[in-house]
Amino acid sequence: MTPEGPSLSPEQRATALALFRAMIPAGERVPAVGDRTLRATLEVAAEVSGLGAETFGRLLGALDLAALPSTGRRFQSLSPQGQERLIRRWETSPLLKWPIFLLANMVKLAHFDCTEVYARYGVEFPKGGPDEPVAWMSQVQSGDDWEDGEWIECDVVVVGTGPGGAIVGKELAEEGHAVVFLEEGKLHRRDSFDGSGRTSIKHFYRGHGVMSALGNSAVPVLAGRLVGGSTAINTAICFRTPTWILDEWCERLGTDQLKAVRLERHFERVERHSRVQPNDEKVIGPIGDIVRRGCEKLGWSHFVLERNAPDCDNQGCCDWGCPSGARLSMDRTYIPMALQRGAVLFTDSRAVEVIVDNGRAVGVVAESVERKRKIRVRAQAVVLACGAIPTPVLLLGQGICNSSGQVGRNLSLHPGVPASAEFDHPVEAYKYSPSGVGVDQFHREGQMLVSVGLDINMVSSAHPILGRRFTEFMDKYDRIGTMGVLLKDATRNGRVRVGPGGGPLITYWLQEEDLRQLVLATSRIHELFFAAGARRCYPLGHRMPVLESPADLEAYRRRRIAASDWVWTAFHPLGTAQMGHDPASSVVSLDNETHDVRRLFIVDGSVVPGPTAVNPQLTIMALATRAAERINRYLD
Repeated sequence: MTPEGPSLSPEQRATALALFRAMIPAGERVPAVGDRTLRATLEVAAEVSGLGAETFGRLLGALDLAALPSTGRRFQSLSPQGQERLIRRWETSPLLKWPIFLLANMVKLAHFDCTEVYARYGVEFPKGGPDEPVAWMSQVQSGDDWEDGEWIECDVVVVGTGPGGAIVGKELAEEGHAVVFLEEGKLHRRDSFDGSGRTSIKHFYRGHGVMSALGNSAVPVLAGRLVGGSTAINTAICFRTPTWILDEWCERLGTDQLKAVRLERHFERVERHSRVQPNDEKVIGPIGDIVRRGCEKLGWSHFVLERNAPDCDNQGCCDWGCPSGARLSMDRTYIPMALQRGAVLFTDSRAVEVIVDNGRAVGVVAESVERKRKIRVRAQAVVLACGAIPTPVLLLGQGICNSSGQVGRNLSLHPGVPASAEFDHPVEAYKYSPSGVGVDQFHREGQMLVSVGLDINMVSSAHPILGRRFTEFMDKYDRIGTMGVLLKDATRNGRVRVGPGGGPLITYWLQEEDLRQLVLATSRIHELFFAAGARRCYPLGHRMPVLESPADLEAYRRRRIAASDWVWTAFHPLGTAQMGHDPASSVVSLDNETHDVRRLFIVDGSVVPGPTAVNPQLTIMALATRAAERINRYLD
């Protein structure tokens, strides 16, 4: 697809270049928009958003004409200064804000995803060498290569290979059970992870990274769709569930089974297998000094984050996949261990039905992603570990396990936003681990603050401003430090339903308490940055002011900010197949077996009883280790 061909008319091409150049003017480090950006944007629109050239052209034409009411001229005929002024007005327009934001994100992803841009910051795209050949690869097969009609017999079929499914499968394989994994995504090895945001979003993220929860704002819900699940594209942060959170769960569920002392050995086991340890100073970088300096001046508690990436080599692209293999995600640890014990892995295989016979799960029917081949698996037990969004969609689509009416309900997301500041010295966060240090001073209030080293391509989308202000920010990004807020949801009000085409329809409403906490948390980040010597601070959202000094903080704290003014992120969907004793109010028992269908177990973020107030990877892994012991007792 090229702009010179039939994909865009000359007029549409002129409009596109005018819009794109107004959004991203050339700067010292930011190259000028040209044909490469236009070609790449058309590809991104088709790959990520599903917009064909004809639809994309109509969008461009509508924006060209949208300039008429306020200027009397079409957008492409305005002067460059007039175009930028109009873009800035559109940024806050109730009607045009979201179309402009979504278009700008596609343009930014296309424009910054190239070697020329990275070279201007003194870095290269990471290069991952191929893994050494291993014997267990013979245990991996694409569902597209399977012969229709043939049945597979096993003891346990596990749907999903993330932190729940991989661990259950490995533990049961080590007990001598025949295990079959079904994974919708592909097995990507080191040579697949090339540091490209476009590659990652297209191939590694569920819904091409545009799956969102809708309510009083749009909250992107980012989750993996590959072997290893989200563990293969996260920043490797590993927290144990805080004791006070576990106590809350136990009180609500009327049990002591989830007390910290009861889960201790499970946490120890997964930490040992995943080599969880505190970050080495060499991977933290200057942002660590900034956070420590600010915290010490303010008297706040801070700490070094623990991660399952003991050999991290600072390629800075964790969210795009680890090219060095330093992060010990499920595809590099538990899945190989299971395959070495005889388990079989079918990739490109989407589960479409749990086979139920006389109230008992006896297998799964899957369909290959491309060729629609049927993979039929008979088993003594079925484990669903698709994740907190796909698992309820599968159950609701089939109409099972919902006598309580709780499937898909109780969704929490840990909504969060980043906040940045400019310093007089190099920070170069993109050259270090994306997650180095944290601030837990306000954790019991529901606020966890962590340093965030955003990749160059990723930060361009995280900051919603456009025009000259955006270029000035990106030109000095080597001196920008960023921290992120992870909020403990005020309520578990989110819900997952089956949407058009059988995909997920997610709703989630940010509460007034969430918004109050977010303003307070981001103001604390800015206070920390100013205490550490920041020149100015940048709340990252729509219509946000630049804070030029600590004197601006009080006005910022009083500012009434709507949910839709923030650029949200959510990486931690939890709770959509609630655990509990009572079949009338929960989906699974404390043994992870569904109340309605015997021998059907759910072991993923769906069953986590509530927001964890920390990154939940280790929580899901520990609960999966516990679940594997219980499932083993059920097997004949």
